[in-house]
Amino acid sequence: MDGRSNPLVDVQDRTPGALPADSPFAARPDLGPRQSRVQEIDFRRPTKFARELVRRLEHAHESFCRTASSALSAELRTSFELSVAGSEQLPYGTAMAETHPDALLAVLNVSPLENEVAMVIDMPLALRLVDRLLGGGGKPRDGTAETLTDLEIVILRRAIGSLVEPLSATWLDLADVHFAIASMQTSPMTFQLVPPSEPVLMLHLETRIDGLIAPLVLCIPYRSVEPIVGKLEHRHYDGHDVIDPTAAGKVREAISGVDVELRAEAGAVDMAASDVLGISVGDVIRLRRPADKGVVLYAGDVPTYVATPGRNGNSRAVKIRGQWERGL
Repeated sequence: MDGRSNPLVDVQDRTPGALPADSPFAARPDLGPRQSRVQEIDFRRPTKFARELVRRLEHAHESFCRTASSALSAELRTSFELSVAGSEQLPYGTAMAETHPDALLAVLNVSPLENEVAMVIDMPLALRLVDRLLGGGGKPRDGTAETLTDLEIVILRRAIGSLVEPLSATWLDLADVHFAIASMQTSPMTFQLVPPSEPVLMLHLETRIDGLIAPLVLCIPYRSVEPIVGKLEHRHYDGHDVIDPTAAGKVREAISGVDVELRAEAGAVDMAASDVLGISVGDVIRLRRPADKGVVLYAGDVPTYVATPGRNGNSRAVKIRGQWERGL
């Protein structure tokens, strides 16, 4: 070697195995469109529940929150507000590890699937509910342990039942399933509802009572609702007609035992209270319906038939002449 530089040799430091920039095999910098197709996947957060399904569940539970808020407010004799705060998908083990160790777990049976979901109740909320059910003023406890006795858990079960009832009605509309309380667990981390790796949808609800803002979480394992995912995804409530030949019979059977007042009205007139108080013997009140048009039969407050008054033996009776129509 004579020390002169060789123009055919690049003496710059280069990462081993790297190619020169002008090499036809070198990586080109203009790979933006390809890089944009790369999607990050966090395997710690599975997405078994489709995004559209999650939105449908959140929307359905907003209606549940309104119904449950009214029911609990009446039962607790104070304002109780419940709203949907969001949702996330996690493995069951991770979800329970993020749950407060003092929280309570209400295990709910899903019938007729014979599966289970869970409701996680924050301890401050549980204490406030028990205090209200026992006639208290809804103030936090002073100088006592933040735990519940066995008797208080039984009392709390009543409040949870008032939540589960409208929740069950919501799911009956969603997928023809209903919920019932199976057990109350005092240690969510040690209770094995499903395997730790099972994907679950954590539907976060926010409660407000007596100045307390506390979370209430509905834990829905995918395997618990997998048999009805098709119903949850494809059942529509936006005006599409679904013909069910048995629906009419079901409705008739459901309302056939309801008591309805049936009354015959010969005529009606609006009068001021002072005129009513001034009525005396011999006064004549002109009704708006002529006698020859008969009487109107009302089912509750709904006019249904036109009839002719008469007698059946010693009893007063009416004979139906036809359907009621406006103007008759």
